[in-house]
Amino acid sequence: MIHLHGTQAIAFRVLVVDRETIQRVIVARCVEMLGWKADTAANLDEATDKFSIRPHDVVVIDLDLGHRDCTHLLRYLRHARADPSVIFISGSAQGSQADSPRTARDLGLRVAGTLCRPIDPYRLHALLLSNPLRPRTDKALAASYPNAQDLDQALRDDEIHTEYQPKTDLITGEIVGVEALARWHSPTLGVIGPNLFVPIAEQSNLINRLTFRVLEDAIMACRRWREIRPNCSVSVNISPRMLASPGLLRMVDAILNQNRMPPGALIAEITETTLLANLPAATETLTRLSIKGVRVSMDGFGTGYSSLASLLRMPFAELKIDRSFIGVCRTDPEAWKLIRATVSLARAIGTNVVAEGIETEDISDRLRDAGCDLGQGWYFGRPMQHDAMLRWLTPGNTSAAAHERQREPLVMAK
Repeated sequence: MIHLHGTQAIAFRVLVVDRETIQRVIVARCVEMLGWKADTAANLDEATDKFSIRPHDVVVIDLDLGHRDCTHLLRYLRHARADPSVIFISGSAQGSQADSPRTARDLGLRVAGTLCRPIDPYRLHALLLSNPLRPRTDKALAASYPNAQDLDQALRDDEIHTEYQPKTDLITGEIVGVEALARWHSPTLGVIGPNLFVPIAEQSNLINRLTFRVLEDAIMACRRWREIRPNCSVSVNISPRMLASPGLLRMVDAILNQNRMPPGALIAEITETTLLANLPAATETLTRLSIKGVRVSMDGFGTGYSSLASLLRMPFAELKIDRSFIGVCRTDPEAWKLIRATVSLARAIGTNVVAEGIETEDISDRLRDAGCDLGQGWYFGRPMQHDAMLRWLTPGNTSAAAHERQREPLVMAK
């Protein structure tokens, strides 16, 4: 989870009530990215049981539960000894689905809003963060979260830095690539997760500066790594706003040329949700990047309900299975069907498969046996500074790698 403010972590509890297993996993993962606690329920009885055991600050309700069950749950929440806010998830445009939010307001419940499938994590986070969870702490809570002015100053003061996590070949155990991850350590606000400051960057037009900072750091670091690992690549997440910006291609060209690096050293990661929301712009931009030699990766595969037609039109070199599904694999045998189906799909369209969020040797072995090519997660290495990454990449330097694996850094969301 994310420790938002060093040891002063804010940990609210959210109950996700949804009939669909995968949907519950996705929403719960989005909640946990904020450093909050998430419980899940598949129906009305499970929801009331869990709420009776432990009150929750927010309840996320699937409107497909049906009007009757939704109404019963809302009435239960109203009479429970708690004051949760409510977020609804809608899977259709049926007019009757407006009844439940209206009922919730009539009952005096605090309704944060309604989300449509597929879930946009940024929109969900906005509803969670903007809602007054506890009236007595409104002022303190607002003061503890960053704003655009804070981020602008942080970029000027070099508070934003880049850390790196290794990507490992599941068969040979060799590190074949690295993912760049933006981090913000504020002297006043503490450690701030990217799930908080990236949306601020996008909404305030600071995303160009943030993307340039991460790209420049990543390519400069990769140039050093390739002196000892000539085929090492670095992956950088590209935001939705940047896909529609003509400046992205110029930015990539300038940084690669300045560092005398081949385009193949860079992998541009695009989330599946981003792809769906910006398909025309994404297709053109990513195709042009691919033509230049930059590889393209679909990050968070399985969380955005993309169509096979979309996949076939895009120049992907790899698919990254979202960590939420890897986590489920530990307890749900059915989840392995998704893993095997993803591998089969990747083989059919000629891409590699990367599994994120690997934390144990057992899961790593099972993913390898299922056909996954690469793995990423704490089992292989936590995010680290570029000098530490260089030590990991140095052949025979096992002591440095062991030291980094055993350290206890702040846990950050991607």
